[in-house]
Amino acid sequence: MFDMDQKIDFQAQENATKMIGYVKKAAEITHTVIMADQKASKAVSAIQTQDKSRKWTVLQEYLKEYGAFINNTTLLTGVYVYQVNAEFYAEVNLQELDRQLQIMVGIVYLKEAVRAAVSETYKECLKKLLRKSGIFTEAQLNLL
Repeated sequence: MFDMDQKIDFQAQENATKMIGYVKKAAEITHTVIMADQKASKAVSAIQTQDKSRKWTVLQEYLKEYGAFINNTTLLTGVYVYQVNAEFYAEVNLQELDRQLQIMVGIVYLKEAVRAAVSETYKECLKKLLRKSGIFTEAQLNLL
């Protein structure tokens, strides 16, 4: 067996801590994109079909789930959800349904980005409070 002492240089430890933080941030960003991809996959799949009923059904599912978010972000996006009747469905064409489904894909990504930003804001607030407590080192706080 080896009988060696081990030591990590502080600068190297600080750099390693920074690197771990960057890796963690990249993983979080990647996770956000993966989650948005998964949540938007049904809309993307519906766009690829020529089945009007399927497109409509999927669009309605997304509108039910994201309608409130859409209407709360209208000032930013210019997108608004409102009720339509059976005559609208009868007249709407595949291209219009595809356009609305594509907008939904964008909305899904927007909501995931907002969720991630809110989470990041929460983490930064938590780190600030913990930093003020004086209990944790900066290296420890960087791991959050």
